[in-house]
Amino acid sequence: MTPAARYAAAIEVLDEIAEGQAAEAALLRWTRAHRFAGSKDRAAIRDIVFSIERRRASCAAMGGGQTGRSLVLGYLSQEGQPAETVFGADRYAPPPLEPGEEARDGSLLSEAETADLQPWIWTRFQEDYGAQAGAIAEALRHRAPVWLRVNRAKAQRGAVVAQLAADGFAPEAHESCSTAIRINAGARQLAQHSLYLEGLVELQDLGSQIAMEASEIVQGSRVLDFCAGGGGKALAAAARGAQVTAHDAMPARMGDLPTRAARAGTEIDLAPPQGAYDYVICDVPCSGSGAWRRSPSGKWQLGPDDLARLIALQRSIVREALGFLRPGGRLAYMTCSLLQGENRDQRDFLLDASASGAELSLLRDAQLTPLDGSDGFYYAVFESGHAATSG
Repeated sequence: MTPAARYAAAIEVLDEIAEGQAAEAALLRWTRAHRFAGSKDRAAIRDIVFSIERRRASCAAMGGGQTGRSLVLGYLSQEGQPAETVFGADRYAPPPLEPGEEARDGSLLSEAETADLQPWIWTRFQEDYGAQAGAIAEALRHRAPVWLRVNRAKAQRGAVVAQLAADGFAPEAHESCSTAIRINAGARQLAQHSLYLEGLVELQDLGSQIAMEASEIVQGSRVLDFCAGGGGKALAAAARGAQVTAHDAMPARMGDLPTRAARAGTEIDLAPPQGAYDYVICDVPCSGSGAWRRSPSGKWQLGPDDLARLIALQRSIVREALGFLRPGGRLAYMTCSLLQGENRDQRDFLLDASASGAELSLLRDAQLTPLDGSDGFYYAVFESGHAATSG
């Protein structure tokens, strides 16, 4: 496919997204309908679509609308690429621009459009981060870095870094997180690499890895990953020699966890949780605002009522999870969110025994942002003072 033809394909996909189709599903539909497209074409189309989704507000404002065609026009203007190099460039390109169809001046964008956030979310960012709000919003307009977690049960980080460097991945070990390696080249080939296939490494964002280290899980301890999802944190805890039970309200999310655990050389118990645990991990359902670089459609779908429902759900989940925490045990509350209503406000809620149903003391907490090299991520590690009550 020519470069212009790739933009034409991206326009089709963006129009499906505008009609309510999820980005991944729209891309898959396009791929199945155009089997002639090679892997490089598919990757390039995906990059265009996700770049525009991250910048949908500014691209729409500069391109004059929400259609795929307008979004591409606005995107090209932002990138400094003449529109005629795409529109009408060849027989497979989008049709030429019509009279009056031209990009707007980017200097006329509102603050929220410049930040590529909904206005109410931009206001929250300013309230939560002050002078850093603009830089955080700007980081969310670009692709996220790729991080690996070294499986401590099977590998040493130094040896893994050496192998990745020899194979051209340009790895970079994180200075303070002992398991984390950033990949700066060839990330799309990782899933076929022997280190991944043999369970020596897992894909896991830096924020999650830092949070797991902060939890200080020790060998032989009983750990409950109460909102396990795909099971990344359960695997990280098992790699430290813990006895791990993984639970999720939607068990299908954990469908491939036994296979991943076997590959990693560890065991994860998927039976319903019972008894008291030394550690309870609650990576609760959240807005996902910290991961909007990876799932940018969430930027435009989240509403204030959605956030309020999530906050209530988070509190309900943690109250239930506290019922499995032994006296003196540790609760690790986590979100992949940048919004403090889900983070430090929830920390304060948990410290209020009359609200949370347990006496907890805060050991440590931290808000990570894309400026730290990770996704937006929050964690708070608490210690239980006495037996908790569920409710």
